[in-house]
Amino acid sequence: VQVTALCRENDPNQARLPPQVAVVHHMKDLEKADVFYHLAWESASGPGRADAVVQTRNAELTLEALLTADRLGCKRFIAMGTIYERLAPQILASGKFGGPDFYILSKTHAHTMADQLAHKLGIEFVWCTICHPIGRYIKPDQMMASVVASLLSGISPSLGFAQTVYDIVAVEDVARGLRLLGDTYALRYREYYIGSGSPKPLYQWLEDTRCILGVNTPLGIGELGDDGLEFDESWFQISPLAEETGYAPQISFERAVANIIK
Repeated sequence: VQVTALCRENDPNQARLPPQVAVVHHMKDLEKADVFYHLAWESASGPGRADAVVQTRNAELTLEALLTADRLGCKRFIAMGTIYERLAPQILASGKFGGPDFYILSKTHAHTMADQLAHKLGIEFVWCTICHPIGRYIKPDQMMASVVASLLSGISPSLGFAQTVYDIVAVEDVARGLRLLGDTYALRYREYYIGSGSPKPLYQWLEDTRCILGVNTPLGIGELGDDGLEFDESWFQISPLAEETGYAPQISFERAVANIIK
């Protein structure tokens, strides 16, 4: 498969790409393609999630990417969403503001607008959602990377009550799911969840992490209070993806945590 990567100019992460991947820096420089993967999103973690302007621009760029895919003659457009989109009704009903709110609402907006635009353009549309990826190159301000760094330093991380059901998946498995969705000839659905297949309460993931690291540092669960937002275990079903593409998680949680450390 020939791959062209659209990257920011002077982005040091380009050094991670295999040498056979062609690199361009502007959408206008892209040429004919079969499948367009839109995986970019500015400030998907960290304080930038609370910046309404940045997050709104992300939604606009999603639509620009879809229009570019149409110009390139792409048969399929695959974009990365988040399971947090399902929290949008709870956020709007809460009557208060939380840090990730603009990120979540912009992802939701990008999803619905791109879905309708794809109908208009006649492009097969696939929206992928994940909960929390871990492993190599994960940004240090993401929750699990921050927790691992704190525990290894003997510092108790400050956390919420961590009672809600959560799903953590290795980045290699996310990549595998994305690749399969590009390769599969016919897809029945317009949205697929990519996950571990074993969701459980967040505090259990955190306790497992501490055991894997072999440390006794307290986790600090409950120090940040509760944001009142709840996940539903039914959101984390990988069966549609598995049945359509043959997807199955292959990277253990222990290995993914080890890759964070690396």
